[in-house]
Amino acid sequence: MTMLPDLKTRRLILRPVALSDAEAMATLAGRDFEVARWLTSFTWPYEDGAAETFLKSVVGKDPFKTEALFAITLGGVFIGVVAVEPPGDLEDLPATPTLGYWIGRAFQGHGYAGEAVEAVLAWAFDAFETDAIAARAFEDNFRSRGLLRKLGFRPYSLTERFSRALDRRVASVVVRLARADFEARKEAA
Repeated sequence: MTMLPDLKTRRLILRPVALSDAEAMATLAGRDFEVARWLTSFTWPYEDGAAETFLKSVVGKDPFKTEALFAITLGGVFIGVVAVEPPGDLEDLPATPTLGYWIGRAFQGHGYAGEAVEAVLAWAFDAFETDAIAARAFEDNFRSRGLLRKLGFRPYSLTERFSRALDRRVASVVVRLARADFEARKEAA
C-alpha cells in the first residue's frame, strides 16, 4: 500500500487525514450548514459519528483505490480537506481522477483553498500518472467555480448530484484541468 506524503506550501502543511481529525471535520463542515450545503456527502442535520465512519473507510487504506485525502493544516490546526478520488468517479470522464475540497468557514477568504489545491494537483498529476484531473462544483457555488477557473480548470459538462444536506438533486458543473495547462500556468507564475 502506498502512503500519502506530507505536502508543504508557503503557509500550510497538507498531511494524510487521521482518525483524530473526526471532531474537527464534524465541527467545521458537518455542523456548519454554510459548508455542508456545498458538499454531497454531509447530511443536514449532521449525523453524530458520520465523520468517524467516513474516516475509518479511508484512513490506512490504499489512497489509489479509495481516495487520497489530505488534511489541510495551518500552524498545526485542521482547517479543511483536499481529496483526489481515483478514476471511475465521473461517468463522462471515467479515466480521470476527481478533485474535491472544502475549507472551514472561519478560514475562508484567505487563499488557503487555492494554495492547498495547487499543492495537491502538483502531487496528483504525477502520483496518478494522468494527463488531466477533473472536479465538480454545484452550479450555484460561484466561489468554488471561480477558484477552479483561476487554477485553469475548463468547463467540461453539466451533471446532477444528490446533495444529502439539501436533500435534493443539484445541478453541478464538471470541469477538467489538463496537465499541460497546469504546467504552463505554473511556469508563467
